[in-house]
Amino acid sequence: MAKKRVYRRFAAHAGLSLVIAIAFYGANVLLLPPAAKFTSTEALFVEGIAFLLMGLLLMIGRGGMNLSTVSAAILSASAEAVCGTEGVGPAEEMRIDSWKSKGFITAGLVLIMTGLFMLAMYFLTL
Repeated sequence: MAKKRVYRRFAAHAGLSLVIAIAFYGANVLLLPPAAKFTSTEALFVEGIAFLLMGLLLMIGRGGMNLSTVSAAILSASAEAVCGTEGVGPAEEMRIDSWKSKGFITAGLVLIMTGLFMLAMYFLTL
């Protein structure tokens, strides 16, 4: 049962990424004139590299945590340092948020898959 849910989510993310890649390719074909410096496939290559880098930066930056969780972790660590009492520490705050695959992690994965699809479309149309 759990494997089916993982496969469904992966298929949904891959499908969304493929739709985004096809939409960008269609926009490149429509918007770039044939006599431009970049052809539509060369623009797709540059966009694929950019999407890969943006996805990696979203995955690496802040570990996928949103700003409110980072603020709460910093506030709880500073309160523990000032007061000296045990409370909900930053480790608990980060553990709660890091197991949720929402927000930045999901967007990063979709961007990485979109970049991979764009690069695959570029190499298939050479």
